[in-house]
Amino acid sequence: MPQTSTRVSPRAGSRIRPRLVRYALAAAAVGTLFAVGQPAGAVGLPRPGVAGLGDRLTVAYDDGGGRIVTHTLTCGDAATAEGQDACRRLDELGGPLAPVPAGQMCSMIYGGPQTARVTGVWGGMPVDETYRRTDGCEVSRWNQMVPALPSPANGMDGMDDGPRLLMA
Repeated sequence: MPQTSTRVSPRAGSRIRPRLVRYALAAAAVGTLFAVGQPAGAVGLPRPGVAGLGDRLTVAYDDGGGRIVTHTLTCGDAATAEGQDACRRLDELGGPLAPVPAGQMCSMIYGGPQTARVTGVWGGMPVDETYRRTDGCEVSRWNQMVPALPSPANGMDGMDDGPRLLMA
């Protein structure tokens, strides 16, 4: 009598499919990000950061000639009239602007040799940002920060003649 072998195949659904597992894990990860990705203030909790400090920034401005002028911007009741304008602008922006993203395409507009470094605390969070006017993105970033940063159109010394187009 011939010998027969019987193969038992696994029942459908008894094996976990790798693709399904990947999708489930990805969905769980995205769900977790949405659950915890909201700022603490959005759910009524105190914002993380440096407790007990108000909005206070130090701006070190270099006119491009090596002359560095430093001033401190204190917001709140202690703000000067000029400081109140700068604080109001920073409030509109949500604080000092973050750097231009890496790989961002920017126009070749040279705005001047000026640089500024802004350090301190804003909204309870530490700040350490550098601003320059080396291309269109950086010029725009700087201009949005005026009056917290000096307007290079006037400059701190009135000597700047504005942006220049770079010729390739």
